Amino acid sequence: MPLAGLMLVGYVLPLVLVLGVSLGDGTGQRPFASGLSIAKYVAQFQSPYVWRVIVFTLVVSAAIAVFNALLAYPMALFLARSRSRWRGLAFLVSFTPLAVGMNMLTIGWLIMLGKTGVINAVLQGLGITNEPVSLVYGVTAVAIGLVHVSFTFMLLPIESVLRGIDPLLERAARSLGASPARAFATVTLPLSLEGVAAGMLIVFMQSCGAFVIPLFLGGTGTVMLPVAIWEQMTVANDWPAGAVLAITLTALALAVLAIQLRFFNPLRGAGQP
Repeated sequence: MPLAGLMLVGYVLPLVLVLGVSLGDGTGQRPFASGLSIAKYVAQFQSPYVWRVIVFTLVVSAAIAVFNALLAYPMALFLARSRSRWRGLAFLVSFTPLAVGMNMLTIGWLIMLGKTGVINAVLQGLGITNEPVSLVYGVTAVAIGLVHVSFTFMLLPIESVLRGIDPLLERAARSLGASPARAFATVTLPLSLEGVAAGMLIVFMQSCGAFVIPLFLGGTGTVMLPVAIWEQMTVANDWPAGAVLAITLTALALAVLAIQLRFFNPLRGAGQP
């Protein structure tokens, strides 16, 4: 009951209130204060700008999830299998994004990628460029920030699953004539896909809901859904339009979650289809 009450007050009730605002017919109107209307939904989904923001958010979030999976898998394999003395340091470095926080990481990358930042200083010092390169306020800067912030959330599920896979399975495959690469591709990789799928889902959700990084590292051409929601509710003072975008973001997240659970559900019993 306490958990159900927390879910009801913390998640269900706010979602219902936002839905009520999105169905209102006045700017900044209280939820369900007047007759319900889908006019704002029609207006928003008829806007090419809104569709560009939705597609851009989904594409960037999916790309961040895929890139993070490719980046985190070797590190997770090292942490799960290696007995090197550098393993502890690798764990420490992997957890630094959680210790520092998103706001501080965003400010750090804003300084690093700026025209007077470290990266431009190195490029000019090596003679690669003669003038500062514009690295911030674009999709590249947003991608770098999101990959850095969400890396740990990709690493942990993969490392946890890899740790539970018996290394003797690969040895058995190699004893039957498989090469190390084939043993990994046919034994370890398929068994670890649940962890990869869980990590990709977490990273995708984080990227879709990221606000600080796209706001500070992105530009006018890299607006993602959370930034668009903020613009509608604060700059344009159009709360129903912002609520429509918020409901849209929630629906997209739930749809991705349903797809992930359909194909990679760790709670599914072994005897179920």
